[in-house]
Amino acid sequence: MRIALCSYSQKEKETALLMKLGKVDRFDNGVFCTYAMQRDGPYDAVVVMEDGARGMNFCMSIRGYSRDVPLLWISDQAEFEPQSRRMQADTFLVKPVTEYQLREAVSRLLQGKRVKERSLHEKEKHHAREGLAADP
Repeated sequence: MRIALCSYSQKEKETALLMKLGKVDRFDNGVFCTYAMQRDGPYDAVVVMEDGARGMNFCMSIRGYSRDVPLLWISDQAEFEPQSRRMQADTFLVKPVTEYQLREAVSRLLQGKRVKERSLHEKEKHHAREGLAADP
C-alpha cells in the first residue's frame, strides 16, 4: 500500500505508525503531493497531519487534484471537523491518535475505495453490455 503523508514537520511517531501499514512518502507541501500523484499514479490513501488552516490547505490541494483518493485529516483542533467535511475529507481524527485508531481509519478508507472501484467497474461493464446490445 502506498500512503502519502502531508505534514510540514517531521512527525516521527505518526510516520512510524503509518509505515507499519505500507510505504509512506512524506510531503511538506500539497502541491508536491499532487505532483507526485500526477507523475507516479494515485496513492492508496492520503493522510493530512496538520492542524487548522495548514491542514485545510493540504486538503484543498489534494481535492483540487482528485476527488477519488481516500483522504484522512488528523488535527489537534476538533472544531475543524465541519471544515473537513467541506474539504471532502473521508475521515477526520483528533490528536492524539493511537495506532489502533490510525489502522482502523486507514482500513476504512481502503474499504471505501474498493467499494467505489467495484461500483465503477460494474457501471463500466453495464455500459459496455448496453453498447454491445445496441449494435447488432
